[in-house]
Amino acid sequence: METTRAAFLSRGAKGGLALVAGGSLLAATSGPAFGSVTADSDIAKLAATAELLAIDFYRRAIASKTFTGDELGYLAAALGNERAHYKALAGVLGNDAPKGLKFKYPAGAFRTRRSIGKLGQALETAFVGAYMGAVTALDSNELKGVAAQIGANESRHLAILSNIAAGRIVPAPALPQVLTAEQATKAVTPFLAS
Repeated sequence: METTRAAFLSRGAKGGLALVAGGSLLAATSGPAFGSVTADSDIAKLAATAELLAIDFYRRAIASKTFTGDELGYLAAALGNERAHYKALAGVLGNDAPKGLKFKYPAGAFRTRRSIGKLGQALETAFVGAYMGAVTALDSNELKGVAAQIGANESRHLAILSNIAAGRIVPAPALPQVLTAEQATKAVTPFLAS
């Protein structure tokens, strides 16, 4: 069963990952215990968890063997980007960086290039919005800079996956949407396996 972007983004949260978005944040309701999210390190933990989800998504997309040529090359490069994002965040967090998380996806999510594109588009929409929100929520200017850099890169991934999902080149929005914490959480939490 393919998931539309609208249906995906409107799903209710079923526990799991919390993300920073729109200048506010929600704590995890299951999975890794992040505790009360009040410090930059807590925001970085949440972002690192999202990066682990992105790494898992791109690994599965590549393993699906539905992509060839430039698209496959792009997915491999995006996987490298996500690993670099996680490494940067883990460098800040040290031993507190989340590790070994397992993720789940809707049935058939990796069956076709379009279903993968739609799933990736929904995930990257949440990631872009969450990083844009993190820029306003963080106290450290250094971490704000990292969040902005990662958000800009995630926006590039969103553009490519939007094209794959649509099966054609689609224009990017002039101003990407900043997601509220509730929207970002609803979009991502169903993927964290308990």
